[in-house]
Amino acid sequence: MAARERSVSPVGASRFERPIKPPLNGVRRVFGTGTTSSKASSPTSTTSASAHTHGGHSRTASTSLRSSEAMTSSTSPSTTSSFPANTASHFTDRERETATMMTHSPACSPPSSPSLDADEWLSRFRSDPDLPLTATDECPDRATLAAVYDLPIYASDGSARPFGSLYDPAYALHPRQLVLFVRHFYCGACQAYLAALARGITKDDYFAIPIPTSIIVIGCGQPDLIKHYKKFTACPFPIFADPSRLLFKKLGMVLSANLSRVRPEYMKDISAPAWLAGQVTTIRKSLADPEGIRKRDVWRGGNPMQIGGEFLFEDGEVVWCHRMRGYRGHAEVRVLRGLLGLEEA
Repeated sequence: MAARERSVSPVGASRFERPIKPPLNGVRRVFGTGTTSSKASSPTSTTSASAHTHGGHSRTASTSLRSSEAMTSSTSPSTTSSFPANTASHFTDRERETATMMTHSPACSPPSSPSLDADEWLSRFRSDPDLPLTATDECPDRATLAAVYDLPIYASDGSARPFGSLYDPAYALHPRQLVLFVRHFYCGACQAYLAALARGITKDDYFAIPIPTSIIVIGCGQPDLIKHYKKFTACPFPIFADPSRLLFKKLGMVLSANLSRVRPEYMKDISAPAWLAGQVTTIRKSLADPEGIRKRDVWRGGNPMQIGGEFLFEDGEVVWCHRMRGYRGHAEVRVLRGLLGLEEA
């Protein structure tokens, strides 16, 4: 699609334009009702797998991965002595094997032999199948979005705003919002992802997006660490924090020990040992910097097992989403470019 010139940037609040204006205190619109409310309704189950399209992209909800794993585990015989009887059926054979190894075996060490590939060694922690990133996961429905509307997200100065103000058409700067949920603020994989995204979607690309779109990053660490995270990543997009991780949980993003077997494109030049060692190096350099983090901040970057995902909102609804299945599981930059209309995915 040919790019067209606009006087309005699709970036949302970033270093290129003014901050996002927060909504009026205590007033919001409940989608589909036309009324106002100061409380969100309780969450319900996510949308059914009905197919619909928007802007040329499929909204078909994929079959729930969690449901398929539960069906597999309920029909596969295995030893469950390490788990309570009422929870054993919820684990797949591979998950039981991994959990048993982690709880009953001595700590695992990386391979010392240079002939062993580190990515192959990390594959033992992998428990989820590879799914195509161009297909959407099951999107949150309106009830779920209503339940997370009033959950606070925090800017680097500690000021809070409701999450719903990002995507509510009454307050949003643009018709669409691409919200990226990253892992803890010291995760080298997520830092590499944001760096690749900044290279893959340049300032000129912002103005070439057919439908103006805000791009927003949300992490799970403490808000005052955002300024350091910006320095780590040189990220041009606005960054917020959800230290409670309630947003992550309610939108279906989970805790995981899956290190991911396949190296993604955004880390093609970063080996697994370099990635893991780089996180330690980043922390040490920042500690040595007079304007860097302090020792107590090492434990304030967020839960190291929390994984994130990407959500594309349009007119107040999620039209596409991808939840990470491992530590290196973000949707590729080329996929996001395709979703935004910059090129085919």
